[in-house]
Amino acid sequence: MKKKITLTIDGKKVEADAGSNLLQVARDNGFDIPGLCYHKKLSPTGACRLCVTKIEGMRGMTMSCTVQVQDGMNVIAFDEELEKNRKHTLDYLLSEHNDNQQYTKRDELWDLAVKYGLDDEKNRKYPSVWKQMNYPVDDSSPVLTYDASKCIKCFRCIKACDEVQGKNILNFADRGLGSYIIAGFDHWAGSECDGCGECIQLCPTEAIVEKPHADKIDIRNSIEKITTTCPYCGVGCQLELWVKDDQIVRATGVEGVSPNDGRLCVKGRFGYEFVYDKRRLTKPLIKRNGKFEEASWNEALSLIAEKFSSIKNNFGGDALAGYASAKCTNEDNYLFQKFFRTVFGTNNIDYCTRLCHASTVTAMLKAIGDGAGSNSIEDFETTDCLFVTGNNIIETHPITATY
Repeated sequence: MKKKITLTIDGKKVEADAGSNLLQVARDNGFDIPGLCYHKKLSPTGACRLCVTKIEGMRGMTMSCTVQVQDGMNVIAFDEELEKNRKHTLDYLLSEHNDNQQYTKRDELWDLAVKYGLDDEKNRKYPSVWKQMNYPVDDSSPVLTYDASKCIKCFRCIKACDEVQGKNILNFADRGLGSYIIAGFDHWAGSECDGCGECIQLCPTEAIVEKPHADKIDIRNSIEKITTTCPYCGVGCQLELWVKDDQIVRATGVEGVSPNDGRLCVKGRFGYEFVYDKRRLTKPLIKRNGKFEEASWNEALSLIAEKFSSIKNNFGGDALAGYASAKCTNEDNYLFQKFFRTVFGTNNIDYCTRLCHASTVTAMLKAIGDGAGSNSIEDFETTDCLFVTGNNIIETHPITATY
């Protein structure tokens, strides 16, 4: 168990784990210190310089994201001088930033501009210079677009790719004001980027945005968010679907929730458009005179119930069998098997993974006495050794591979 320490922030006594990040401790206790480069999943950078605080015993202002809390520490998070300094820094960031709100999906920089009264250029001290820089736009990726004119060089995308996803594909090209993000040695399409989109999720501006439905992702206008489980593999990643006009327009990982903690693979983040594929059946079809015809749901369900009842009455419940799908949730499959056992009175239930995982289940039964996993995915991160045989986790369970 970590040692508990006590510190004071703006006169309030706060308890925290020794060695915790000061900015995170402050935010966890209701002090909304601004910051654009910090994210609790990433190592601190100290690039944006907005999270400055005053700490007793230290000279000048200190970036809170780079400080570990200590027992007895006395911190000033907000005063007139600190707020003036933050507004000055923010003004400078905006001067080299294209603040045209094209997609308005989530722009932490713009939220701060509004908070500090800098959303109107008339209130800014520094003239805008981004148009003179001729920043590139990389549109080569099939799933995302990077606009360097909206980039504030916060390092979040680079660290997300390296520290969270473990791919280390992104880096800076050029220097100073003219620097921008590159993937690999050049364009995104020519790199090893697999389109997981972690950089999109953690970008504090709109420098990196997803391509699908980008023009519809406007958080100001009737966006509904629905939390669900990704159906693609057995990891069970929690994702949030953004829905507008009854259509999914975006998928994001749910932060702070097991097993993925906001992470998604390319399938989970972008693989939702099959829902609207024209080849997908959206209405029941009943074959009449050798030809399928559209029918109502009531008509189709009544016909199915009639046929099932006839088979059960004439041949018994064991004449029926159910075959479940790994693409369904655990809850759906539970209801499926319960329906067959209670309504039809049969145990004829099968599942596609019974065959493809037969060898795995047999080995685990012999080794540990159970055919299911004995540890959580999070345990991968702290284990001393992982022995994988007969499987490519990067392909089959991408988020598990990131641990």
